[in-house]
Amino acid sequence: MTRKLLLTGAAGRIGSFFHDTYADTYEFVLTDIAEPADTRGAPFTKLDLSDFDAIRPLFDGVDTVVHLGADPNMEAPWESLLPNNVIATYNVFEAARLAACRRVVYASSINAVLGYPRDQQVHTSQPVYPINLYGATKCWGEALARYYSAAHGLSSLCLRFGAVQPRDSEWIHWDHEYVEIIQTMKDNASLIAAAVEAGEEVMFGNFHGISDNRYKRLDMTDTNAILNYKPQDDAFEMARRRGNL
Repeated sequence: MTRKLLLTGAAGRIGSFFHDTYADTYEFVLTDIAEPADTRGAPFTKLDLSDFDAIRPLFDGVDTVVHLGADPNMEAPWESLLPNNVIATYNVFEAARLAACRRVVYASSINAVLGYPRDQQVHTSQPVYPINLYGATKCWGEALARYYSAAHGLSSLCLRFGAVQPRDSEWIHWDHEYVEIIQTMKDNASLIAAAVEAGEEVMFGNFHGISDNRYKRLDMTDTNAILNYKPQDDAFEMARRRGNL
């Protein structure tokens, strides 16, 4: 049976790419504050996730919620982060619980641990270390996911996305400060799908998300072993082929 997925943040670049890539694999229900360029025939509802009563009906009959909707600005003010990253995330988990959804896949971020030195590989067993309010809201989301998993039996998987970029991005360059945390759009989409398809026994986890880069600022052991994530790209190799390495 085809899984029914509710995709929040469907008009964003990550949401749009994931939907385009897996439109024939899943039955999608889309929502965002702006309409996607192409819904590919999937139902779309324009909603603000901070309005619980408005979003609640969307969750009925949904197998898995892929929660990408948020203010993605690392320098966003609290006045935006509170409704878009904190209240909205609570609303998504609570609506998923009430609708008896099987799983929530939550888009966290490397910003939850970005405070560690660049030359130190970060493991999922280490404490969170945000250095901006945006990252702190992602830590809140991870804690909320843990709560809903433990208290309500809602499978809640958190994906700490690295620097998600297209393969032709200028960030894929030896001198760029984020080259070792690059995750290509293709690898990102495959990670989300891997989380959706993870075994029923996987009830919670924080999973790092980067490509198969030669040097990995984020340790990928848990992601590869538990989610069976198999990234195809290496930012360093792509930079070398371009003559940028």
